[in-house]
Amino acid sequence: MITLVKAEFLRITRSMRWVAAIAVMACALWAVLQVVLFIKPETVDERAVESAYSMAQQGYMFVMILGILLVTSEYRHRTITWAFLVTPRRGRVITAKLVASSAIGLAVGLLAALVTGPLVAILLSAYDYPVWTPDIPAVLLGSVLSTGLWCLFGAGAGALIRNMVAAITVAFVWVFYAEWALVMLVPAVGRWTPTGVGKAASGWNRDALGAFAPAGDLLPVWAGALLMIGYAVAAAVAARLITVRRDVT
Repeated sequence: MITLVKAEFLRITRSMRWVAAIAVMACALWAVLQVVLFIKPETVDERAVESAYSMAQQGYMFVMILGILLVTSEYRHRTITWAFLVTPRRGRVITAKLVASSAIGLAVGLLAALVTGPLVAILLSAYDYPVWTPDIPAVLLGSVLSTGLWCLFGAGAGALIRNMVAAITVAFVWVFYAEWALVMLVPAVGRWTPTGVGKAASGWNRDALGAFAPAGDLLPVWAGALLMIGYAVAAAVAARLITVRRDVT
């Protein structure tokens, strides 16, 4: 298994470095844009400052697409066939891909936090806002964890759908249309959706920044993190079980 995971890391670092770099920059730029658009003088307090630092997680869509690409690119270019021929136990191959994807997601989240943190601090100081609270390290850690789980979630979705365009389309439709429509119809569901759970895990506060978000209070940070892990693991387990039972083509 360790050899398979190393092989996945080698494949990703050699062939998909540009995708990971784009994901990092997209997360950072999106975070800064969110802070510029939504932070308001009348709402600035400790919660607002902490939520500003959690904005790196708001680029979760880019990270989920990264996870999808890490898996579906192998089906698109048919290299998955050779992987299964070399290692006939498909479950081990898929597990290695999921482990590598989650690690790459954590690395992207860490880099995004390192890029976003100083930028957010500069923006806050330019507005004469406080730039630090005791809970900010926990917020940054939650953002990194949430980003890694979104990448794992995307990899699981990619293994389930396999077609690159279809998988990305489904992800977009769910995040930007289906999930929001569901939350508008049943506001209480917002705290349990993957997006709401991811925001909760990163310590994001919708009221602090006055941003548009799923209605209703979010879960506590620890509950959001546990449920996000549950969603990601469920997607990974489903991907492993289904991949073992169907044709590659």
